[in-house]
Amino acid sequence: MGVLLILLHYINLIYWKWSSVKKVAVASLYFLSEAEGGQKSAITKDFSAPIVFDVDPDLQFGLWSAVVKLHSQPDEHREAKADLYYLFHNSEEVPNHLLEPGNRFSLQTNKTIAKGTIEYLKEG
Repeated sequence: MGVLLILLHYINLIYWKWSSVKKVAVASLYFLSEAEGGQKSAITKDFSAPIVFDVDPDLQFGLWSAVVKLHSQPDEHREAKADLYYLFHNSEEVPNHLLEPGNRFSLQTNKTIAKGTIEYLKEG
């Protein structure tokens, strides 16, 4: 029994150490237009905003802010690629498991400003 508890303790330590590593994803973004409930102009500089994943609409893992570093300004279709990671990426509670390819999300302020999909994870 003691060996099992020690093993579980080390597994837990490894999990928390892994989950607190800065995980950077590349995402495709679409900035909603004003007619769609978004902003008049698409954001053209790096920013941070609360992120809500489609797989966690009830915020079971909390509401976290994402840092968005645009690769280039949004195109004429209001689309862009960006690096995305959690603002407090060094927290032990950060839900890194949500930053997985294929996961869809929205970036919000007092309204949804952008929707996106995680394309792939950066090596790191």
